[in-house]
Amino acid sequence: MTESKKTLESEGTTARPKEKPYVPIENRPLLGVDEVEALTGVPAKIIRANVRNGLLKACLAGSTTMRIRRRDLDEWLDMLPAWRA
Repeated sequence: MTESKKTLESEGTTARPKEKPYVPIENRPLLGVDEVEALTGVPAKIIRANVRNGLLKACLAGSTTMRIRRRDLDEWLDMLPAWRA
């Protein structure tokens, strides 16, 4: 009575999700907050505070995804004061 829907699994094949090519973090023009944290060792909380205070430029990809341009990150790191013992 009811016709069963054909799926890829019922036909014996499985669908593979499209794989994104791997790009090393050093070559990415835009970085997420977690990636900036991993790259610099500066906690995400400090990175977000600096973006909020206008010291580090960031752009929004979509409505809430914060991305930081690599060149803006480099400029911000150059502006940080040197620690002297």
